[in-house]
This record gives sequence, structure tokens and C-alpha cells, in this order.
Amino acid sequence: MTLLSPRLAVLLQMLAPCATLADIGSDHAMLISGAVQAGKAQRGIAVEINLAPFRESQRAVCRAGLQGRIEVRRGDGLAPLGVGEVDAICCAGMGGGTISQILVKGESKLSAVRQMLLQPNVDGGKLRQHLLGTGFRVTDDQLVEDGAYTYQLIYAEPGRELTPYSPLELEYGRHNLARRSSLLGTLLARDISHWKKVRAELKRSNTEGSELRRRQVDEWITQLEEAEKLAHC
Repeated sequence: MTLLSPRLAVLLQMLAPCATLADIGSDHAMLISGAVQAGKAQRGIAVEINLAPFRESQRAVCRAGLQGRIEVRRGDGLAPLGVGEVDAICCAGMGGGTISQILVKGESKLSAVRQMLLQPNVDGGKLRQHLLGTGFRVTDDQLVEDGAYTYQLIYAEPGRELTPYSPLELEYGRHNLARRSSLLGTLLARDISHWKKVRAELKRSNTEGSELRRRQVDEWITQLEEAEKLAHC
């Protein structure tokens, strides 16, 4: 069985059984190998845009003895996939903006997709906003600590979200905020520290624009601090 990092292990736990999983930017085909070995995916397609990781993924699939069940393809995003070929997609380890662009450019390949596993390194709010505007709804969020980082994991399915998201829900995940985990408190504390530094920089500027921006940052810090208190309840 392929040994997975904490981040990839939680992604695998979130995956529902599927026929064909496509892993875009497959990170040495680790997750997709684990999914096939665990019986969660009947077959897999690992996609890499650059030659070196493409070849490494090929070698990893061979080492795992999964050549007959996992195909490694080279190309940009969802371009190497056929229309209706996959029912599950994973995009992990990229920025939320990059993942959104992949989904936009490959929109025609999403017709049969019943679940998406997404792990943005940054800009999780932008990614959730994109999903909610394109016929997918976020049905689960998870936080996982892996090394020195806390990662956000997003599980999305086709459908419309009936209740509008708040800015906090977009940024941190509606389900994460509802769970109030210790990891959420850690993440919020880190971001509060960041935004307080931004506010201090803005206070050193006397322009009209910086004053407006400072008030916006003040309001955002207040929301983050309120959420942090709830996370520790």
C-alpha cells in the first residue's frame, strides 16, 4: 500500500468510491495509487504538464504494479481527458486561482464528474466562490496539519448552494467554521497576526485610499477574532 502524507491521507478518506479518478498534478501518483489500491477508484488517470514529474509518475505507477489500472498522461489541466471519461477529479497542491483556471478551461470535461477533491495552498476563498458560481456546491471542508502547514481540503459535488456564503465561510469553509476545531483556531490566529501587520503598515500611510483600506482591514480582523473565540469554545 502506498504510504501517504497526512494531507493526502485525508484527501483519500474524503474520496467516495468512483469508477475513474483523474489526479491533476499528481505528485508522483501517490494519491491516485492509494485510491486504486484501497479500492476507492477502479482506475485512474494521472496528469502532469511537465516532463520530469510525468516520468516520475510513470515510474511510481510501475513500482506499485498498477500499470494496468493507472494511466499517466502529459498535458495541461483537464486537456488530456476525454469528455465524460472521469467521474472524480483531484486538484491538490496548487493555488486556488490556478485550480479555478483549470476548471474553467476544462469545463467541457466536467459533465460526468460527481465529486471533486480540491486542496488549494492559497486563495481558498476564491476557489469556493468559483465553485459556487459554476454549478458545484461544497459538501465538506477539512483542515489537516502536515509538517509546518495547515491545509484546507474541499469536497465539492454538482448542485446549487441555496444559502449564500459569508466572507468568513468563503475563506475558511462553512463546514470548518461549524466544527470549530483546534486547527481552525490555529489558522485564524495566524491570519489575525498577518492582518494586524497589514494594518500597522496602513497606519503609516496618510492617503485617502489607505484610510479606507485600514477600515476594511479593521472590520476583517474583528470578524476573524470573533471566529477565533468561537473556535476555542
